[in-house]
Amino acid sequence: MKGYLAFPPPSPNSSTPFQPSKAASTSACTTWTHPNRHDSDTAGHPNHAETPDDHTMEAERRHRRERERALAERSEIEWVRAGGVLRDAYGRRDVARTARIRQELRVQDVERERMARWQAYEARWRAMQSSSAPIAFVEFPWPLAEGMSSRELSPLTRASVTGFLFESLAVRTNTTTKKERIRVSLLRWHPDKISFVLARVVPEDLGLVREGIHVVFSILKALQDAERMVAL
Repeated sequence: MKGYLAFPPPSPNSSTPFQPSKAASTSACTTWTHPNRHDSDTAGHPNHAETPDDHTMEAERRHRRERERALAERSEIEWVRAGGVLRDAYGRRDVARTARIRQELRVQDVERERMARWQAYEARWRAMQSSSAPIAFVEFPWPLAEGMSSRELSPLTRASVTGFLFESLAVRTNTTTKKERIRVSLLRWHPDKISFVLARVVPEDLGLVREGIHVVFSILKALQDAERMVAL
């Protein structure tokens, strides 16, 4: 169907035919745009293709939000650690959230103490291996949380040795398995592997140290056997 532009008839008193104005002609026509055309007007359109810069900016915003959230959490933790009480968005005491953070702080303190004991144990072993000084029984790096305070073997029980060797494995950041801890400890306490240290033990403690090494190694072998039974 053909379309026509309709104009009013000329006035009887006019001798000049009616001529449409340029503005009217322009407004009456619709400008056609190619569907594949891309110009500045398409920016922000739902179908606008994302650029690498868009991804970079979004990643930067995400990282900034994560840093701000981590900073806010650290500030809350330090506030609670100092004895403060958190408040919600309405200014009311947030007892539940404060209690959760206090519990987390207690867990962190326990984990820190466990790791400190294990690191001190490892440091004593390194110091003994790198030194040539004489070693007394109480100075030996026995696998105990409290160490030795007297020339007695009674503290070397299965419960005390096991508790110390495994307590740091419960720390949430730990990646060492129980099996690996037992294996490394067996190699360390094997009588043939540790014989080089015995030459430096003071004569009056040599027999006691030998007996203590045998006790520790026997406990480790029992732990290894128990671990193997569990794996069956």
